[in-house]
Amino acid sequence: MNSLAAAPEPPSPRIPGAAAEPPRAGPVAVPAPRRVRDMSTRELGRAGEDLAAAHLESCGWQVVERNLRLRHGELDIVALAHTTLVFVEVKTRRSFVTGVPQAAVTPAKLRRLRRLAGEYLMERSTPHRDVRIDVVGIHALPDGTFSLEHLEGVS
Repeated sequence: MNSLAAAPEPPSPRIPGAAAEPPRAGPVAVPAPRRVRDMSTRELGRAGEDLAAAHLESCGWQVVERNLRLRHGELDIVALAHTTLVFVEVKTRRSFVTGVPQAAVTPAKLRRLRRLAGEYLMERSTPHRDVRIDVVGIHALPDGTFSLEHLEGVS
């Protein structure tokens, strides 16, 4: 009988406590991060929210919720800063053509955020003493770095 395929190798005996065999094929290096200009708007926004959440956690805050969909909109981040429940709006931009990222939080947007915060407080009972709304503006620079500005108590 003529066979073109090689016979499969018998499995090697497994010794308890021994390290697993490395995979035979796969990536040998971590892929390079995508450049900011190659990211879609959604990917850029997600990267900004990830950066903002990491910033808040590094400040000792506890992130309670992220991208929370409510009946009338979405809250980017809900965090607990000691005893203050903070609703954080994150704005990420590639350029300042339309102004700084924080400028996108207009009075109408603040009214909507206050309404969403009220809706959140009616539906959930996160222990807190105070409530406030913050804005985190993130500028994505062409070299792949980000600058972050955190404005506390905007409303």
